[in-house]
Amino acid sequence: MKSQSGFIDLREPYRIGNCRVDPASGRIQGGGRDVRLQPQAIKVLTFLAGRPGEVVSRSEIEDAVWQGRVVGYDALTSIIFKLRKALGDDPKEPRIIETLSKRGYRLLAAPQPGLETAGRAEAAAPVSGRPGSGPRRAAAAAVLLAVAAAGLLWTAQRDSRPEASDPLPARNAVVVLPFQPLDALDSRELLADGLTDDLTTALAKSRDLLVIARDSAFLYKEDTFDYREIARRLGVDYILHGTLRGKGADLRINVQLVDARDGSHRWAESYDSAAGGIFDVEDKVLQAVMPLLTGRTGAGESERLLVVRTSSAAAYRAFQLGRQHFYLYRNKAENAKARAFFEDAVAQDPGFAMAHAMLAWTHVFDAANGWAGDRGAALRRAETEAHRAIAADPAIPLSYFITGLVFRERGEEIKAMVEVEKALALDPNYANAHVLMATLFYYAGRPAESVARLQQAMRLNPHHPFNYQFHLGQAYFVLRDYDKAIEAFLAGIESNPSSERLHIWLAAAYAQAGRMDDAGWEAEQVHILNPDFSLTAISKAFPFKDPVDRDHFVGALRKAGLS
Repeated sequence: MKSQSGFIDLREPYRIGNCRVDPASGRIQGGGRDVRLQPQAIKVLTFLAGRPGEVVSRSEIEDAVWQGRVVGYDALTSIIFKLRKALGDDPKEPRIIETLSKRGYRLLAAPQPGLETAGRAEAAAPVSGRPGSGPRRAAAAAVLLAVAAAGLLWTAQRDSRPEASDPLPARNAVVVLPFQPLDALDSRELLADGLTDDLTTALAKSRDLLVIARDSAFLYKEDTFDYREIARRLGVDYILHGTLRGKGADLRINVQLVDARDGSHRWAESYDSAAGGIFDVEDKVLQAVMPLLTGRTGAGESERLLVVRTSSAAAYRAFQLGRQHFYLYRNKAENAKARAFFEDAVAQDPGFAMAHAMLAWTHVFDAANGWAGDRGAALRRAETEAHRAIAADPAIPLSYFITGLVFRERGEEIKAMVEVEKALALDPNYANAHVLMATLFYYAGRPAESVARLQQAMRLNPHHPFNYQFHLGQAYFVLRDYDKAIEAFLAGIESNPSSERLHIWLAAAYAQAGRMDDAGWEAEQVHILNPDFSLTAISKAFPFKDPVDRDHFVGALRKAGLS
């Protein structure tokens, strides 16, 4: 089949090298191999096939394929690895997919028509000439249009970025978009990020507001602001944002509160301050905007005292650097860098409560991800630092969230619930705390309450990470609603295809739904990701209190062929 412009129609099977690619089935065949890949892998290959010979950046691929979803750094790397294996390509001497350090990827072999279409379509031109030349761009445009029409990358009627539900009744929804530094200085960027984080944390304490989580807000850090589009995606009524510029130690901070429904300015102000007076500016902003957002006079008085506080400029800078590394959520090395900065911050100011809380988070993050050499010691250190944070300032929700995580990781769910309730009492908009409570509910045999909590968390954090879908799928699985469980697990895999646990649970859901071919294929993916998979070990990783729920899960894995 040939597209109208005479180029390869990537909705149909096509060939790359000596392999046949079938987009509909997700199969790659050739060289004695017959491999079925997940949809995201085929989307990546098809996107590259639309631009043969061109260097395509990581961000271009992620934007086209994942379209605003939060994805782990390893998601694309894992897919490229699988594609090379399926295509029989050698990364050291590539013939098909080339990696260019710090630049991106390039498809070296131009796509050709599939065997069954070769008589009806012209062969694609070989990769040659200058990248970005006129004919090359025309070909790429035609191919991408074909891919779009097939629904492989995007559709005209559906924006796959999350479109939030209507705001909850009687609560204005607001997002603090990342403040923009107008000076090309790292110190200005740190201050701008700190302003964004601190104001988000303070606003989130109000029960009169629905405040979007910082993880979703920071996806728009590099974007040109289109208020109505951002409001649609995040489901907000108001946007708070601003700019920051400086000369030496002096700062000029401009802040605006925008009615996102029509783009009008509800309030705007400029503040002149030294870098050390940033907390005073935050207080003034809160005093000004809280009455406008809540309709209550004096509403900013309590929240103004709940932002990050330290009297040490050196401690605050170390804290900002640590927060910058931690919120990458990337890997053990980044977590270790964050920990070093937080340790520096508490050394500079032992009473810096938020720094103790973030330091505690790095330790529990190590334990939860299997990065700690001594898991028990990591949890003890996390608990110690969280208690130091509580002693210094008992009004920080993160501290109780951390102690809740520690108790959950130890299997002490009742104690964990008590701590999470404390966090939510201080911050009803705390999306991650709602997720933690949801996990405790379905392990305790209360999956319906888990679903409600997770839906609330997704409303607060529309661009949520993959683990939200993972936990939602588990809750639906415990409810025996396998179709919704499968839908949730597949959404998680789109963002993190290398997650072993997502594939494990998807295999179980497919098996219980009677889709044995799909269950067997997911079981294969589990063994590829972890050749040493142990059914005994995985059954202990999920602490179901009811043996019926545990046996339901383990029995499904056996049915899928995981033993």
